[in-house]
Amino acid sequence: MNRTGKYTVVRACNDHGAMTLREYPRNGTLYVVEYDDPDVEAELSALDAGSVVELDLRRAGRRGNAWCAESARPIEMA
Repeated sequence: MNRTGKYTVVRACNDHGAMTLREYPRNGTLYVVEYDDPDVEAELSALDAGSVVELDLRRAGRRGNAWCAESARPIEMA
């Protein structure tokens, strides 16, 4: 399952490389636990809580609500 959309960072990347996101504007919560490449991980690791980002995601294995970030595009909010 793949998905693309806008997400708000709820909890920035932790020491294990995981981050908590909220769907924008629907408020469903999901967890990014893997990254397709180091550039995507670096891009997301630099974001603070409250940042909005557009992501391409795919399920990370068979884990319930864990996702792999394939690409990231930070969004400037006015």
